[in-house]
Amino acid sequence: MGKDRTGKKDGSFHPWGKGLKGVTMRVIFSVFILAIIIGANIIEANNRMNKMNNPPIAGGRCEYKEYPGYAKITSVTKIKIPGESYGKYEVKFVFYSYQEIEKEYAQVEGKEFLLLLTNSSYPGPKFLKKYGIKVGKVFDCYLKVIVRGTCTPILFEFPSIRLDDYCDGLR
Repeated sequence: MGKDRTGKKDGSFHPWGKGLKGVTMRVIFSVFILAIIIGANIIEANNRMNKMNNPPIAGGRCEYKEYPGYAKITSVTKIKIPGESYGKYEVKFVFYSYQEIEKEYAQVEGKEFLLLLTNSSYPGPKFLKKYGIKVGKVFDCYLKVIVRGTCTPILFEFPSIRLDDYCDGLR
């Protein structure tokens, strides 16, 4: 039981007492709790914004060194893919660098590689015609060699060929 100002018991309990001192303590406590709640919401909103602005990247953040050079088309062979009614082509090329390639695993000169579209499919006849792809044709090309991260170790980039151009209708 609490006591009134005269020291007599009044039948109620006041943890911070009565009067101005008790009201001040309740206000301070309420402001403190409110500040904790607002702070927690600000931190959560900041975390959500960071996740939206920096989505996770498969393979991590990768960096590549580019080696300029050229690719020479060595073969264009029509292939039949089960379940497809039109022809696709297996296109092979070799890459020659204008610079010495530093990494041993990226020593690719003289080796044949497949020219595939971005979705890993073989190009069709419209694609070959559109970009003038035929045996013996030479295209500017960059060998991209990974220097940081865990992505694909080597990539080829053709400035004059859009490998994401699905002009034959498949995506």
